[in-house]
Amino acid sequence: MRIVNILFFMLLAVSCFSQESFSLVENPDILSQEIKSQSDKTFSIRSDFEQRKHLSMLEETLISNGSFAYKKENDVKWQYSYPFNYTIVISNGKFLIDNEGKSSEFDINSNEMFKQINKMIVTAISGDFIGNDDFEVSFYKNEKYYLAELRPKDIFVEDMLKSINIYFSKDKFIVEKVKFVEPGDDFTLIIFKNREQNIKFSDNEFNIN
Repeated sequence: MRIVNILFFMLLAVSCFSQESFSLVENPDILSQEIKSQSDKTFSIRSDFEQRKHLSMLEETLISNGSFAYKKENDVKWQYSYPFNYTIVISNGKFLIDNEGKSSEFDINSNEMFKQINKMIVTAISGDFIGNDDFEVSFYKNEKYYLAELRPKDIFVEDMLKSINIYFSKDKFIVEKVKFVEPGDDFTLIIFKNREQNIKFSDNEFNIN
């Protein structure tokens, strides 16, 4: 259960777009086409990130920092550098975890929760959800962002995740922030910074040595 809790670090968020003065998008089909076009052109991403985690039992927000890498179709790497050194790699059907030098490996297909977490992570960070029958999608906007709210249709997923909120820049249609929403009041906000796109990674980028 400890491993499941660790992997769930990015699946806690609260749906608060109403508090951020978002309104419905009038032409969602046009926006969908723009987002899909950008997603289709994105083959790799490297970025720094800041993670802000709020727990209802605590008064303060827990802040973490690190670097992030993604390569189509399903290679993902989260490397924390503050407040501790911790790395999660999803690659070749495996969850690879390095906790300050102590490594663990899990087969994604061996656990339904691992499979669903992997699917949701890749969907959110790549923006590749248009036409995905696993989610019901609503689009919102404010002065700075377009917001796609993805609600899972699968009952198993719905029990652990209320929605995924993906914030896109209005000029380039790229993912700038992600919230994973569970039925509760805790949340994690992940903000991407210094993004590079369609770069070439080394052969061992998504390995843990």
